[in-house]
Amino acid sequence: MSVEDQIKQLGEARKLVLGDAKLYPQILAGVIPIIGKDARVELRRWGADFLAETFASPSLPASQKETLSLGVLSVLRFMIENVKEDPGVVKSVVQTAASIYPLVLKWM
Repeated sequence: MSVEDQIKQLGEARKLVLGDAKLYPQILAGVIPIIGKDARVELRRWGADFLAETFASPSLPASQKETLSLGVLSVLRFMIENVKEDPGVVKSVVQTAASIYPLVLKWM
């Protein structure tokens, strides 16, 4: 599948969660492998933006954000530690990290 087709499908998944926040756990679980370590920059960029939007969303309850935040830490870490990472990805990762910081601290 081409990157353009994947981004189109990811956009459809985004529309689903914007319409029904209860779908975030399932959609996020499907998105993480697509935007991970071996993903092309276009997919990482889309994914980082999606994560930032997800954890800033007022429609997603804080309790659910807390649970979901633990599942995205590894992909955020990979993205931020990649010295050649796209600046747009880094920006969205920092936004996501700022949103989940207080949620993750509860687990420490």
